Amino acid sequence: MVTTLTIHRARGFLAPLALCMALVASAAQAAASTGDAAKAFVEEVSARAIDIISDKTTTKTEREAQFAKLLDEKADMERIAAFALGQYLRTPTPEQKAEYLKLVREFIVKVYVTRLSDYNDEKLDILGAKTKGDKQAIVQSEIKFTNGREPVTVDWWLIKNDGDFKIFDVNVVGIWLAQEQRSTFTSVIRNNGGDFNALLDHLRKQIDKAEAGDLSDITAAN
Repeated sequence: MVTTLTIHRARGFLAPLALCMALVASAAQAAASTGDAAKAFVEEVSARAIDIISDKTTTKTEREAQFAKLLDEKADMERIAAFALGQYLRTPTPEQKAEYLKLVREFIVKVYVTRLSDYNDEKLDILGAKTKGDKQAIVQSEIKFTNGREPVTVDWWLIKNDGDFKIFDVNVVGIWLAQEQRSTFTSVIRNNGGDFNALLDHLRKQIDKAEAGDLSDITAAN
């Protein structure tokens, strides 16, 4: 016979269980929503980038300007640039910092537009997304080539800024590019006795090399 006490005990057990299940379901739904938004973001950014790079009716200068605009809209450039300085974040003067931000932006634009200039209708497929709360996501994708070359995996690390996703880093075949730049930039400063101007000179040289189409050893810390 079911007693009133038994019913109360059952309710006392089931209520928190139901609450936990509701919270788990809510978190799963939020994660799915964040993941879907992250994948949609990467699809949009990659499609726009492909359109820009593959449009051979425009000049290289025009493609660079369009790519720079896309970068400003969709990448968290200040966060990327700050991260790349590592322990030297507080080293530059305000004037040096402004010049550094300008050069980093130009460096990324020159390198990517030059590196992707031979793009020929390759396709980027979204494979999935892993979320970290509702503020971060890593989207897995794969570039498939029309010439039979093996596909290349590309992961996109996204961080929400003012409610919108922004690109923080990109992993190409196992290498996180912002982290690679951090290693290079900090080495340049360290190898020059902490002189921040050495990094600015390094970036100017790398930009000149990219402009000339020479991407060999483009991140070397020399």
